[in-house]
Amino acid sequence: MYRQMRAFLALILVSALCSGCFVFDEIEKGQEIMAAHSPNSEPGKGGASDSSASPKTAREKLAEYYAKQRARASSAPKSEDPADAVGSCRVHGSVQFLRRADCKLRGGTFL
Repeated sequence: MYRQMRAFLALILVSALCSGCFVFDEIEKGQEIMAAHSPNSEPGKGGASDSSASPKTAREKLAEYYAKQRARASSAPKSEDPADAVGSCRVHGSVQFLRRADCKLRGGTFL
C-alpha cells in the first residue's frame, strides 16, 4: 500500500513540475508573435510593413471603416412592412416580443 502511495505521489510531483514548462513556452511564443506585429516594433524585426505606403493611424483606419459601413448601409434595400411590426406575442403561456409573422409561425397570438 505504501509503495503504491509513493509511486502515486511521485507521479503527481513529476507531472506538476513538467506541465508548467509547456505553458511558459507557449506564453513566450505568444509574446514574440505579439512583439513582431505590434505597431511599436522595429521594421526589420518582423511583421509586414510597406515602406512605400504611409502608415495609417488608428483614427484614419476607424474613419475609413465607418465610411465603408455607411456606404454599405445606404446602398442596402430598406423594406419595412408596417403591418409586420414588433409587438407582444403570447406563445405557449409566455409573452415574447416578436414580429407578427414570427408570432404566427410559432403558433402564438399577437397582442
